[in-house]
Amino acid sequence: MPNDSTTKPTVPALSPAPKNYGIFVAFIALIGAFSSLVNDMYLPTIPSMMREFHTTPSMTQMGISMAMIGMGIGSVLWGSSSDRYGRKPVLIVSLIIFVLATGLSLLSKSITFFIGCRLFQGLGAGGAMVLSTSIPADVYMGRQLAKLMAIVGAINGIAPALGPVVGGFMADSVGWKGIFIVLLAIGVIMTFWTTHYTETLPPARRLHATSFSDYIKAYKSLFLNGRFMIYVTIKAVAIGLLYAYIASAPFIIQTHYGFSATQFGFIFGANALAMGLGSYLAPRFKVMKQAMVVGCIGMFVFAVAEAFVMWNKSPFLMYEIFAIPMLLFSGMIFSSANTLSMEVGRQEAGTASAILSVVKYVFAAVVSPLVGLGDMFHSTAIAFVAVTTIAIILAWRAAKMPALADMTRAK
Repeated sequence: MPNDSTTKPTVPALSPAPKNYGIFVAFIALIGAFSSLVNDMYLPTIPSMMREFHTTPSMTQMGISMAMIGMGIGSVLWGSSSDRYGRKPVLIVSLIIFVLATGLSLLSKSITFFIGCRLFQGLGAGGAMVLSTSIPADVYMGRQLAKLMAIVGAINGIAPALGPVVGGFMADSVGWKGIFIVLLAIGVIMTFWTTHYTETLPPARRLHATSFSDYIKAYKSLFLNGRFMIYVTIKAVAIGLLYAYIASAPFIIQTHYGFSATQFGFIFGANALAMGLGSYLAPRFKVMKQAMVVGCIGMFVFAVAEAFVMWNKSPFLMYEIFAIPMLLFSGMIFSSANTLSMEVGRQEAGTASAILSVVKYVFAAVVSPLVGLGDMFHSTAIAFVAVTTIAIILAWRAAKMPALADMTRAK
């Protein structure tokens, strides 16, 4: 079975599949949602936090930035460590850090202390996030992996959109501390659950690194793997589009079109379901790469149409008509690019997942602030066209690459 790895020519045997598939899927889905739980649920409470801590908007928003930095560092740390020490111990340690940081944040008397807790909260959450894609690659491949990655991809797309909506419903009644108590409870439950999780990476299949340079070689091997980086970048630009939409939609839908916060929640939720549907449709393709290419083409076409609508500030119905299919096709990319990336990087799945996460967050961090420059309609339109143009160019390159055996074909 051909593989793109430049250091190990054969694909190792898979670990036994879990006895209860439904419980395994639920476990992967929950740890896959951690990145969104950490950041997105408490977004609606930021104004009240600013007043509580008697600070500025920029200082309050530093809590988001520090969590993102923590997740980026955690992705690299936990991904490589899990290739060396196994998935279970690394996930337990990262979840314990998340629980401790979340608990300490509830004791915050100053915004500075809170921001410090957020760094470690993100660090812990990074372990759950990166292992949500590496654990499935330990036990599945091909069509089975694609189906599970479709679930993870759907969560990656839906959770950032639904997180603020759920947080918004909780904000008025329980405030930011109530939301963080919920996060603490989820962390404790997941830590306990992980202690009963069966290790999916036995010692014989682990990366036997003896020095720091061995980890560097693993990263270098994947960064120099053209096929892997194309898939990773396509996923990242699709996430960039999503975050450009998330950053601009509240202002566009509520401020410009005049919808209430509740109405905005329903609109946001409906669009999130479109992303979930796209992730569900991707495994229906005979070849997973076809799903990714079709996703890129569709995302580009409707993003350009949406950009035209926004540039001319057309009626809301036109804005929504093109937003739904644009997000649906991006959902197809989430699951298909996840699957293809992890197929190529299977032999160092933790490291591969770390790269997938870090590159994704780099795009999200760069694109999100850009939509607020100048006229938001125009800056968002430019961002949509820019990121989807990158996606269509990379999809063209991916379509020309030879197929990877039949790993992602229907059985």
